[in-house]
Amino acid sequence: MPEPPFPSLEQQIVHDLAGGSCVAITGLSNTGKTTLMQALAEPATAKLYRAAAGREAALVFVDCNRAVAITAQAFYEVVLRSLLEFLTPAVPAELSASVRDFHFSVTAAATAFQASLSFNLALTEVCARLKKDLCLLIDEFDELYMALDDRALLNLRALRDRFPQQLMFVTATLRSLSQLRGVVLEDEFAEMFARSTYVMHPLTEPEGISVLSGLKLPGLTAEGERQAWQVSGGHPGMLIAAGLALADEAVVVGRSPAEHVIRHPAARAECLKIWNQLAPLEQADLTARAAEGPAAAGIPVTPEIDALGLLEGGKLRSELLAAFILLRSRVAEGTPGIRIDPDAGEVSVDGVQVPVLTELEFKLLQLLDERRDKLTDKYLIVTRVWGENFLDEVDDARVEKLVSRLRSKIEADPANPRYLVTVRGRGYKLLSGA
Repeated sequence: MPEPPFPSLEQQIVHDLAGGSCVAITGLSNTGKTTLMQALAEPATAKLYRAAAGREAALVFVDCNRAVAITAQAFYEVVLRSLLEFLTPAVPAELSASVRDFHFSVTAAATAFQASLSFNLALTEVCARLKKDLCLLIDEFDELYMALDDRALLNLRALRDRFPQQLMFVTATLRSLSQLRGVVLEDEFAEMFARSTYVMHPLTEPEGISVLSGLKLPGLTAEGERQAWQVSGGHPGMLIAAGLALADEAVVVGRSPAEHVIRHPAARAECLKIWNQLAPLEQADLTARAAEGPAAAGIPVTPEIDALGLLEGGKLRSELLAAFILLRSRVAEGTPGIRIDPDAGEVSVDGVQVPVLTELEFKLLQLLDERRDKLTDKYLIVTRVWGENFLDEVDDARVEKLVSRLRSKIEADPANPRYLVTVRGRGYKLLSGA
């Protein structure tokens, strides 16, 4: 995702850190959390910190996706590895060597106690000798935070209490730390962030248009950029998906921009990603609001729903997400599936027309449709789609590439297909329903 501008939030976070506060950032997928965390690790942010605090800071980005396991030991390892990568030649050689030794001790530790002790000693030495404040920017923290036991969290809190002006944590998660966990011991860690927890805000219209302009999408007009921002509600991921849809094809007369954009696979995939992160009660709440339309302003908003950042005045902020939810609701009441109109050359998935298929893609889909729920091997695909004369020319890679292109157009989430599935080593199937 291109870098969305979040200057006001970045400045607020720096102000909080300079004042000695830990900071938590929350937001659903593709709201810009990682981009913001990476921006906080830039030298420019260190200058802002120095101006605000009068002290130097080491702002270390920790990507929890790089952890080799979902355990406390893996968390300690990835933090120290990130710290080692950050340390520069300007740092005393003995400090770098010491951290490297502690990192090795963590990786080689036979018990959780040994790993925790080495980690604590490493951070203690860094805080005592670095001559800078240490800010650990812990991104994608959800799974590891849920996996850390009480003792690990209490140790992190104890380190913070020992160095209240030198050690700060910034976490980025889908939900607030108090929502992810919430028992007494864990609250001692989560309460460090109580004064400085921020939900990722949607992009304003100028910010959204700036992001789309930076993409330089061929075919996306100024009006298309405005429509993309409008239907996305400022959600960065949906904004980019909407921009892709409007760049590929102009809105047909008589169809709203949201109805047009929801036909695009990238837009459906982005909406599905958000939907799958919601709890059943949250899905039910948003479904009711989508059905009510403007009247949804009268439905009470709970703090949990409000914290998702998807509502404005009780109504869904994104017209695109509302269209997706209504489509899912209609599909749930009817019969989902893929429908082909061979005369018109059109294809719909769950009632939504998909982008125009190429000749080879359409022929492949027709073949698979004729053999619904049956295995179709690569030999049959080559002979029916390309022709028998191409048996020696079309290899497995070309077949797989064609299947991948078709899947990207008919599946909301091509990585987890509902209809066009692969039977490893044997061929492909088009399923009647999922």
